Amino acid sequence: MNELLMHSMIDKMDAVEKKIDQLIEMFRNLPDYGQAFVEIQTSVENLRHDFPKITFPEKEMRELSLNMVTSAAVFKQPVKQEIIHHHHASKLIWMTVALFLLACFMTSGWYITASNLDLYKANDTKYRYLKLQKDKSLVKLLRITDSLHLVYPQMRDSVIAEEDQRQKDFEMMQQAVQMENEAREIKRKIGIKKR
Repeated sequence: MNELLMHSMIDKMDAVEKKIDQLIEMFRNLPDYGQAFVEIQTSVENLRHDFPKITFPEKEMRELSLNMVTSAAVFKQPVKQEIIHHHHASKLIWMTVALFLLACFMTSGWYITASNLDLYKANDTKYRYLKLQKDKSLVKLLRITDSLHLVYPQMRDSVIAEEDQRQKDFEMMQQAVQMENEAREIKRKIGIKKR
């Protein structure tokens, strides 16, 4: 059994030697990375020397922190939205309104002129009708009135003054009649009370 163990160990050792030879052969075929390792090592050494020069940006961090605190305070207060309405009317609208008002004024002027013209025509017709009457005294009175109007241009003012005076006289007469009626009413009441 020793011999069998020995043979089996020798076979195993031979297999291990073959594997080692294969690995050695594989390592020989690998490219040389020695130069790359040297470059990496020099880069790491440079970084070791440059690292102490790199400092933490304390000033910038303090400013950032202060800005964040200010922003937080601003965001806590809601923004007040104030809506301001501005009404703008273009020149075209203003011109349209002005032209419309002008057209209204012109239309009302034409209407008033037409009504005055109708009144003048009616008065002319009435005057001409009176002139056509066969009553000679009326025709004579109309001719005298025409002559007076031509000779006396202030005739209109005197006629208006006379009409005003007659209107006042009429109103005073109405007041007098009303006062008489009130006096009769008072006398009647007094007469009733005496009985």
